[in-house]
Amino acid sequence: MPKFSEMEREAVRTCLMSTGKELFTQYGLKKTSVDEIVKACGIAKGSFYAFFQSKEELYYTIMQEEESFKDQKIREMLNSERSPKELLKGLFDLSFEMLETNPFLKRVQQRDEYELLIRKLPKDKLEEHIQADNRAGAELIKQWQEKQVIIDEDPEVIIGLLRSVMLLSLHREEIGDKFDQVKELLLECVTEGLLRK
Repeated sequence: MPKFSEMEREAVRTCLMSTGKELFTQYGLKKTSVDEIVKACGIAKGSFYAFFQSKEELYYTIMQEEESFKDQKIREMLNSERSPKELLKGLFDLSFEMLETNPFLKRVQQRDEYELLIRKLPKDKLEEHIQADNRAGAELIKQWQEKQVIIDEDPEVIIGLLRSVMLLSLHREEIGDKFDQVKELLLECVTEGLLRK
């Protein structure tokens, strides 16, 4: 396996990430192979493992990068001058928009895709991801509770509620052509239920 200079390492890693994202988006985790990724990047298969332990780890790293971009957009929105109701509704709207317009995140949200990732990803990586999400969410919820914006409920319960709302996008087909109306009504009900009166 050839030794890469720091510049070459960065270029190869960037290629693995962008090629992986493209192939995972198009074919999914199961149907994308390490062979296809390394062929597109012009490196030996063994070199792949100098960067990632598995294709699942590559997928997870891409997912984190995409979610980081989504989180940045959410932070920008939260720093804007809006009413608490507009902020909460905006948080949901932006999250749904990112899930519906980002092809990679849309792919991650497919039932089989996420279940496969969870089964194949090392437990410590998965646990680390969940804990980081919970910490960030709990921090925001506690801030809003201190400012008397949302109800005093266990932050973990509120995080669970927010997650369950976002899972609605998995059921677009079952809900059918009324999906957008169902989503809007659900967001209105949840937003009103979380805000302090």
